[in-house]
This record gives sequence, C-alpha cells and structure tokens, in this order.
Amino acid sequence: MAPKLLLAFLNYNTSDELRGALGSLKDAGRGVNYDLLIIDNASPSPGERERLAELKGGSELLMLPENLGFAGAFNKALSREGYDYILLLNSDLILPADFLKDLLNEAEKIKSFGLGSVSFTREDGSPQFSYGPVPTLASELINRSLYQKRYRRSHPAGNEPLEVESLLGAVMLVSSGAVRKAGPLDDRFFFFFEETEWCCRMRDNGFKVVHFPNIKATHLQGRAANKVPLKARIEFHRSRKLFFLLRYGAFALFLLNAGVFLRTFINLLSYALATAFTLGRKEKIRSKAKLYAGLFSWYLRGCPDSEGLRGAACRK
Repeated sequence: MAPKLLLAFLNYNTSDELRGALGSLKDAGRGVNYDLLIIDNASPSPGERERLAELKGGSELLMLPENLGFAGAFNKALSREGYDYILLLNSDLILPADFLKDLLNEAEKIKSFGLGSVSFTREDGSPQFSYGPVPTLASELINRSLYQKRYRRSHPAGNEPLEVESLLGAVMLVSSGAVRKAGPLDDRFFFFFEETEWCCRMRDNGFKVVHFPNIKATHLQGRAANKVPLKARIEFHRSRKLFFLLRYGAFALFLLNAGVFLRTFINLLSYALATAFTLGRKEKIRSKAKLYAGLFSWYLRGCPDSEGLRGAACRK
C-alpha cells in the first residue's frame, strides 16, 4: 500500500514565489497520494490573503492569526494524524518532475528513517549548502564555513543516501512515527536552528537523518528574511544562543556570547574604518558597517526579545 503524505507549504509575504512552487508541483507530485496544506504565517502584505485564496485551488489554506515562526507554524502540520509522512516545504522552491515519488521511494528503503532532505541548487544552477555538521564552539568562534566544508569533504555526497548530522530545512520529509517519538519542531526557535535542533533530537531517539544527493530542488533562498537583514541577523544570533543552551549548557553559552561579542566589535571597527577610508562611497561596506553596528547595539542592550524577526514590528 502506497504511503499517505501530507505536503505543507509555509508562506510569509512570498505568494509570488509560492505560485512558482505550486506550479511545479503538478509534475513533481504525479503518481503520489498526498494532501496539500498551505500555511500562511500572518503575512502583513496588502492583498496577500486574496492572492493565497486564488492560489490554493483544492488545497487547504490555514491562515494563522499571528506569526508563529518557522517551527510554530509547521507544527500545525506535524500535529495532523492519518499520514505516514509529512513533507515540510518553503515557499521559495521549484520542484522537478516526480520529486515526491522519488523522495518517498528513497525514504521507504531506509530502516529507522526519521528525517530527510535533498540537494539544493540556486536559480543560476550553482550548488547550495544542503547538509552539514552540528555547530560547535569551535565552528562558531573560528570559521563556520571552513568547518562546513571540512565536514562535507569527510562526508561526500555520492550517489547513495547519506546519513548526516544536520540538514537545511527548506525541504524536510519526516516520518510520522519519528514525530510521535522524538517530538515536533521546538517552537522556542522562531527562525534559524530549529531544523538543526530537530536533527539532533531525531538522532538522539534512534532515527536516521538522511541527505538524498540524487534528488534535487531549486531553492530561491531566504526571500522573506533577506528583506530585513538586520532583523534576520539578530534572530540568527538569538536562535544560536538558544541552541547552545539546550545542547551544550550554560557555560558553553557564556563562552559563545563572549567570543561572538568580541568578534562583532572587531568587525564593526573594521567596517567603520573601511567606510571612513572610502569616504562612504562603497554601498557594500556601508551596509556591513550598519549591520554590525545594529548587532553590536543589540548585544550591548542585553539582547532584547522585542527585536529581530520575532519582534512586534515583524508580527504586524
């Protein structure tokens, strides 16, 4: 008997991107028994509700009264019963033909499958980070990109499914049995690191976290967050702090905070000097200086919860 699938898209002011994702689903979903749920995270853009109503077709549209963040919104799908698998999808994706069938076929072959994702490419066809290591103090205080590259060199993506530590959350296929045992996403994370913490919890409960290198999707990456870069950066730092507290404890969090605060100050000083030397004519340098100034100010003021993507301004 074919597995039953719930497919859930999450939207936040990205109905234009969602239109493309839903358009690709016609061929991507052929031959698969699935229900489609579109979750809107209280998008404030004028006309977004009407655009979503037009796009939903025969699918279910869930309009949340407030922005619950990535984890909180997707947990609405994870609470649904009667499905063998639930597929969580960003709205900024273009899926290839037979995507759902290929993904389910691969997952069904793996004993103790918990959570899986695919290879991502950008619009220009270049590869995008799809899997990597769980962050540590060394990776976050020295060079995150270097540690990710070292991990992928030691865990190369060949032609077969690969067990990994962590996945990019733009596409996540999860077994309903794994959700029942390991739990849903942790909604204390508003955005960033929620999939990393979930991958850790899946593995802690005996489930495999799997990257499928031969299944690909185009990811337009971060359209919503990129519109508010400082808020997104603050939210990244807040979520990383929470992850370290939950995973490594209070002392590790103290060391992370001290190291990141110092590095942020050094980056701010460097870009401020660069802005002065270039007489403010370089937009990229000015933007970086402004970004680090805002982040440094957030740390100086005790990392207030009212700022970042979860702040009141983003909820309205």
